[in-house]
Amino acid sequence: MQFAHRLAFAVVVVLLPALAHAQTDPRIAIDPWPTPQTWGETHDDMLYQAQSHAKNEAGVNAQIFWWDSTGRFRLKTQDAHAPVLGYRYLTLNFDTNSHVIPGAFDEASLAATLQLGELSGGDVSVLLGAGYSGDNAFADSEGVFGIAHLLWQRRLSDTDTLVLSVDYNGVAALFPDVPLPGIEYIHKEGPLRLEIGFPRDAITWTPSDALTIEAAYEVPYTADVSADYKLGRDGLSVFGRYANFYNAFRLDGEPQTNRMFFQMSRAEVGVRYVNPHLVFDWAYVDAGLSIGYAFEQHISGGFDVRDTHTLEELSDVPYVGFVLRGRF
Repeated sequence: MQFAHRLAFAVVVVLLPALAHAQTDPRIAIDPWPTPQTWGETHDDMLYQAQSHAKNEAGVNAQIFWWDSTGRFRLKTQDAHAPVLGYRYLTLNFDTNSHVIPGAFDEASLAATLQLGELSGGDVSVLLGAGYSGDNAFADSEGVFGIAHLLWQRRLSDTDTLVLSVDYNGVAALFPDVPLPGIEYIHKEGPLRLEIGFPRDAITWTPSDALTIEAAYEVPYTADVSADYKLGRDGLSVFGRYANFYNAFRLDGEPQTNRMFFQMSRAEVGVRYVNPHLVFDWAYVDAGLSIGYAFEQHISGGFDVRDTHTLEELSDVPYVGFVLRGRF
């Protein structure tokens, strides 16, 4: 698929609410909604790098366009147990002449939650979905994968919640072939929200009206740390961010035991603008523009992170980034 066609497809995914913008992992059911009236939210993270060179192939270059889009929509805002629909669309275009690096990677998935009832004082729900992963978009039936999460959530107090889960993701970087146990202890008090567990830890801290600090880590190697400082009441703020991206992809014509992994670390600074009523009274517009530096860019092969081998490395390069958050 050519880059222009790929970009057009990504734009369609982002702009059509009917495709149910939301995460397709347990965050779809665990993360709090920003307000009681919010019925949907989206998060689009994009960057375009300067041209880098491959370290193991003479004369080979790459120029990466990367777009990771997630979101979620609930069917009823008044019902805490209403079904929630979610999506993720991830695309990487390398624009390369490499014989090792594919021209592109894609991952797309849809999922929904369903409340099953109560057990031992906790709410039981299930998240079911499916997706596609590959280096040749939607061309190989072996790229289809399943998603299934069984969750039990119980409020321990006004500030604490315990979540137990059984998690399966057929394209996960770690153990994609078996369900894994999950646990999450959530503490929310005042300006602090803390999540401790497996496979994800996170913290959100707002020590003042102007400053917000967020950090998250997800097994095996995904991390994101940011600090945002408001400049006043006009909706402008400045931010700094460090992130490490790690994702597995299936390969067209290859067995599922032979996959590729892409890792990218990056640091950036930027400016952010928030206007709750820029277009409609019910729409929330939040956009950020950044400049940054990408480093530790590796393409490796194998089945999962327990046994991978390096295939190629890309040089460190600057980039421009764009983040768009929506709330409805």
